[in-house]
Amino acid sequence: MEAAGPRSISVYLDDDTEQLATYRPPATFQLDTTKIEDGEHRLRLIAVDALGTTGTRIVRFTVRNGPGITITGLREGSTVHGLLDIEINSFGGDEPFDPERAESHGPIPVWTWVMIAIVTAWAGWYGLEFFNTPAEFVATPTYASNPALAAASEPAAGDQTQKAPAYSGKSTAGGFDYEASGASGYATNCSACHGAVGAGVPGAFPSLAGDPVVGATDPKEHIAIVLRGLRGKTIAGQTFGSAMPSFSQLSDQVVAAIIDHERTSWGNHSPTITPDDVKRAR
Repeated sequence: MEAAGPRSISVYLDDDTEQLATYRPPATFQLDTTKIEDGEHRLRLIAVDALGTTGTRIVRFTVRNGPGITITGLREGSTVHGLLDIEINSFGGDEPFDPERAESHGPIPVWTWVMIAIVTAWAGWYGLEFFNTPAEFVATPTYASNPALAAASEPAAGDQTQKAPAYSGKSTAGGFDYEASGASGYATNCSACHGAVGAGVPGAFPSLAGDPVVGATDPKEHIAIVLRGLRGKTIAGQTFGSAMPSFSQLSDQVVAAIIDHERTSWGNHSPTITPDDVKRAR
């Protein structure tokens, strides 16, 4: 019995009844589009097997050998009335490029203007908010609220040039206003171990109230412990195994204020120190 595979494939263009060619499959052929009018077309392929049964496949395509055409002033499906101003243009891909001929004089789409406005507004805001204000204009009303300048003026962690706190109006040591920052410095750096009132934790952290180092007339050991830390200290016959870290990262002013706060609080009445004492001890 003979196989029922395709015996021939005929090629038709659009609705033509006469085929362009007939091949025995598989086959390869060339379609010369220069002989076909520009526009939409259909290629119909009809295959016939040994039993005479046919199969059809249609492929739609567009031929564009001539120059492109643009039209401004009338869109596909538009509803129009009155007199229309319509601009048409045509420019071939193989012609020398000529901007005057190649581009149509159509209006810029609205969305383009909207995007330009958004980008311009953002650029203006960015420039105003993050403009690096020259030093001579920093104090002027115009630039005083510049957030970038304010951020840049904030002292970095460990910066020894931190801003001095406001004068407390209370105790001072050699002109150094330790009351202005001593309590807050102690609360931030020391109270977690020694307690808010310097009472310490039995067996872990010593009390600062009545401590011989805190109460000593000579503050050198007190300063050295704060700057370098301490571990395994025996006080009044009790050894405290918990380690005290070094606080050398704090500024001279902060260290002096904390030490003075400890030396004048909780019943302690020891001589106070100044930031210069801390500086010399480093």
